Amino acid sequence: MEDFISRGFLSSSLLLLSLYVVFRVAHSFWLKPKSQEKRLRKQGIRGTSYSILNGDMKEFARSSKEARSRPIALNHQISPRVLPFFYKMVQIYGKVSLSWMGTRPRLLLADPELMRLVFTDTSGHIVKPPQNPLVSLLQLGVATLEGDKWAKRRRLMTPAFHAERLKGMIPAFSACCCDLVQRWKKLAGPQGSCEMDVSREFHILASDVIARAAFGSSYEEGKKIFDLQKDQVILSTEAFYSFYFPGLRFIPTKKNKKRYGIDKEIKAALRNIIHKKEQAMQNGDSGDADLLGLLLKCRDEADNDMTIEDVIEECKLFYFAGQETTANLLTWTLIVLSMHPEWQEKAREEVLQICGKKTAEIDSIKTAQNRPNDLK
Repeated sequence: MEDFISRGFLSSSLLLLSLYVVFRVAHSFWLKPKSQEKRLRKQGIRGTSYSILNGDMKEFARSSKEARSRPIALNHQISPRVLPFFYKMVQIYGKVSLSWMGTRPRLLLADPELMRLVFTDTSGHIVKPPQNPLVSLLQLGVATLEGDKWAKRRRLMTPAFHAERLKGMIPAFSACCCDLVQRWKKLAGPQGSCEMDVSREFHILASDVIARAAFGSSYEEGKKIFDLQKDQVILSTEAFYSFYFPGLRFIPTKKNKKRYGIDKEIKAALRNIIHKKEQAMQNGDSGDADLLGLLLKCRDEADNDMTIEDVIEECKLFYFAGQETTANLLTWTLIVLSMHPEWQEKAREEVLQICGKKTAEIDSIKTAQNRPNDLK
């Protein structure tokens, strides 16, 4: 009799547990997304319908791959190339549209006023969505913080970008640019011209500038980190377009091992750079002459809760974001200048007039009339 009761109790428990699991799965993957979609549509927001698990991720990946398979058009309409899915959604559904990132609804905003409200919101209601843990290996530091933590970290880092501090980095910027020009001259050779991958060259330039000016390290040290981050980008992009099932990051798959192995190598390289910087500061070298020195100096202040791990994450973010954004901007600038040869002539004339054959200085650059903001 007792065995019968025990088996009955066990069976009932397993049944209830199974029903609970089924309900949670149904709620997470169907009931909740469909309920959110219904509420958003009641507010007049149009967009794609929810598709179980992947949402619009497959279409996002397909449109991006298709856009990059075609030669870039020489005009200023870059949205179809850079954000093809976003561009298509705006064309079909308007400036406020609904799409799906897996099981999460995502509002796409192309209305400048609404974008301003989002970026200036201080209520705390607008927060960053939870990130795929396999993608977040690449997205850390101040970019992922919220509220008071974000404000405190941002306030801590802002002095590193003040005009006077940046002015002191001009010699390092200039040295990196001179090295680039000399390398291009060698590549051009006696014939005076050659074909090269300018995007790759600007990635090298950005890497050199960041390594020297922001971290006081050598290009070779920085290159190792950049190369590792390139591999991390490929793996993170793959994870971004895939559905993440809770707990997947703990399964020791071949790709997971590679992801965490790369992250470990990046952190080890950064620890080495940080250790060298700490030794230099202990020996009396200026501690706040660059971003890393400022972070370390602030970390040591009594009222600051920043740890060495936080410093490493900020360095990872700055290495990655600083290189990509700068290199892409410089590449696009050359493309635009090639589309407008008359601006090339104006820029050359002004550089020769202001700087002559001397190295550019910040005060002389301020007097330039044809600055980038004036390019049309």
